[in-house]
Amino acid sequence: MKVSRKQLIIGIILTAVLGLAVFLGSGCQQQKQAVPPEKITIAYSTASNAMLMYIALAKGYFGDAGLEAIPQPHAFGKPALQSVIEGKADIATVGDTPLVFAVIGGKKITTLAMIQTANKNEAIVARRDRGIVRPSDLQGKKIGLTVGTTGDFFADSFLLAHGIDRNHVQIIDLKPDEMTDALSTGKVDAVSTWNPTLIQLHKKLGSNGIMFFGESHYTEIFCVVALQEYVKTNPAAIKKVLRALLQAETFAQQHPEEARRLVAEFIKTDKDVLDETWDIFTLRVALDQALLVDLEEQTRWAMKNRLTERRDMPNYLEFIYLDGLAAVKPEAVRIIQ
Repeated sequence: MKVSRKQLIIGIILTAVLGLAVFLGSGCQQQKQAVPPEKITIAYSTASNAMLMYIALAKGYFGDAGLEAIPQPHAFGKPALQSVIEGKADIATVGDTPLVFAVIGGKKITTLAMIQTANKNEAIVARRDRGIVRPSDLQGKKIGLTVGTTGDFFADSFLLAHGIDRNHVQIIDLKPDEMTDALSTGKVDAVSTWNPTLIQLHKKLGSNGIMFFGESHYTEIFCVVALQEYVKTNPAAIKKVLRALLQAETFAQQHPEEARRLVAEFIKTDKDVLDETWDIFTLRVALDQALLVDLEEQTRWAMKNRLTERRDMPNYLEFIYLDGLAAVKPEAVRIIQ
């Protein structure tokens, strides 16, 4: 069949256009694939109270969600939160008490989710040779604790339950890593703290030590938080964080032994100690009404004991970000608005 010059030219043009389209499409695809994952700096406590965060980091779940997670370890939650406040990290894991003090101190913090709860992760360890064999013996004694943390709130709750006012003990502000020396040398008569420091101190004191729990007085809630401005400008990143943590929750449920091994290696803690305490924790990504009740209760405690100048109750609904978790797992949100 004879092809006219006009048909030949049209064929050449169509071939060129098709080739250009394929080239541009391939280039766009390559460009799309070349976009690097969004970076997010995660400040976390290494004190065995952010298990799901450790698992998510160790298993690479943030990478799976499209984030490049930059780990920033801290000895406990309060300095991790401070890192977010100072703009050195994007999100942090922190206990409820430092969170309360941040909010009543005017910091624009918001809670993304609860990730861990326990009612036996806090206790008071005391020396028997200081005449302490029952809770009432703590009156008048020197008690070491980290001011503004869950150990602070637990101590007050425990003492109050046993008829001892905060003013009837001597509070010594100590960091967790200072407690072993302070208690073993007698600088303090007792300390109020959390695991693994708690169990390590008790073992070090041996028969001279006694431990007081208060399961009915306080349930520790550990959360993931961020600045409100960060959440406002990065809602997609927040959803990715929550998906990674939910993936970690599933892994912990399905592979508890492997989860304990990963956590022990990640935070470089004694696996025997971790095995001993693992079952006291509930690892779950959620936003429950219990969080709201807890934050308000701790605020009343802080105001009553004049630990803050604030005298009005914040509206904590303004400091909890519901939309993120509601978008990725709506049934995990159970807060009355």
